Amino acid sequence: MFSWKLLPGAIRRYGYAFTWGRAWNFGKVAVSFALSRILRRDVRFGQPCVLMIEPTSFCNLKCPLCPSGNGALGRARGNMALTHFYHVLDQAAGHIFLLMLWNQGEPFIHKDLLDMVRYARSRRIPTITSTNVHFIRTPQDARDIVESGLDEIIVSLDGVTPESYARYRVGGDFERVVEGIRLLCEARRDLRADNPLVHLQFIIMKHNEGEIGQARALARRLGADRLSLKTAQVYTQADAEAFLPTHERHSRYRYDAEGLVTKAPVVNSCKHLWYSTVVNWDGSVSPCCFDKDGRHSLGNAFNGKTLSQVWEGVAYRDFRRAVLSDRASIPMCSNCSEGLKGLFYDIEDLRK
Repeated sequence: MFSWKLLPGAIRRYGYAFTWGRAWNFGKVAVSFALSRILRRDVRFGQPCVLMIEPTSFCNLKCPLCPSGNGALGRARGNMALTHFYHVLDQAAGHIFLLMLWNQGEPFIHKDLLDMVRYARSRRIPTITSTNVHFIRTPQDARDIVESGLDEIIVSLDGVTPESYARYRVGGDFERVVEGIRLLCEARRDLRADNPLVHLQFIIMKHNEGEIGQARALARRLGADRLSLKTAQVYTQADAEAFLPTHERHSRYRYDAEGLVTKAPVVNSCKHLWYSTVVNWDGSVSPCCFDKDGRHSLGNAFNGKTLSQVWEGVAYRDFRRAVLSDRASIPMCSNCSEGLKGLFYDIEDLRK
């Protein structure tokens, strides 16, 4: 999720990705999204500006609110073939200005993840990934990441002690995570590199909401560049009771007559359906990362169709129309953060 207060830094960091073709595509997408909202129909003039690719759906942890970790993922697991990655990225390279390498699963499980980063860099496409850090084990692992050209790495650190960390990151090793972050920051410093930006993400939950101040201090001590305090997503009442913070200001939910609902009203619009798309490890295309189980698969980018053909296809068009007419009728959209200012409780630049 993007914050406008981070825009100046993003322009400086990702400015190398600018091309007139990408800028023209972005302008077309912005205009078509605005017209779609006004006319209440699917108007499209461009291709997606942001691409999320899922390298793998496997994970080494068993986080209770994550379908990949808790075993509830409703689709097959696997790793994307590197040739398939090249195939999709080559199609999208002329119009995307950002590649996000994650969805479900732990990206560093994929043995070719850094090859994906290097290839994207060769096409002047900025890359971000998100990790639980357990695969940064040696100084060489950290150096390889820095030298790959990765622009940003989001690190999950949802506790400041082994006990609070393990309460959610089940199967994780707090000390290994701290050491991995330290190794990464040290490698970047030794190589006199600006990238990757090290972005610590702290999900605020009932058991750790008293640790926010300590999380800030730990992030600074480790040499991170940014700290995000993120609100938790839950799926059941039992999840809410176990994990939602005591203070509502730390939550993306509120209670009303119908029970637990998101603070953001479910409006008949969603910018992600015009600006971005998701390609899962097997080529199936999802409208966004909230479609964790692939229930709204809009086509397949590996089976004879191009990504552009999927983007412009009947299934995608019908889904956009459904969102524009009655988004609340789509179950995943009722638990979505679109339009929610409180998705991040705070995003702090630690370099200031």
